[in-house]
Amino acid sequence: MHHRGFLPQNERLARSRLTKLLHQNPFLIGSLVSMPRRCGKPTCKCTQGELHHGLYLALKVDAKRKMIHIPQSLEPQVRQWVLTYQQAWQLMEQISKNCWERFLKTKEQLRGKRS
Repeated sequence: MHHRGFLPQNERLARSRLTKLLHQNPFLIGSLVSMPRRCGKPTCKCTQGELHHGLYLALKVDAKRKMIHIPQSLEPQVRQWVLTYQQAWQLMEQISKNCWERFLKTKEQLRGKRS
């Protein structure tokens, strides 16, 4: 393995940001979905059809898709955890793109040596 100095600056920065992000912040691999729901109180307006909007976390648990209701008190925290995951994913895509370009360049160099 080469020293990180051989990597392009944008990849070094992405790797550094990814490492920092994952070390400092919790994350959840999932997405947030707003869905109408009934609260269950017999005198509430939702029994007349005016439903409440609840926030759900859609994620996989043991290879099964789950929708988990997020209480209002936890919404900001869960939103931040999902955002952290999305930011990490974007950084990994950027790093992967750089690695792909290096792979293609190396492959082309090998092809040139054979000729």
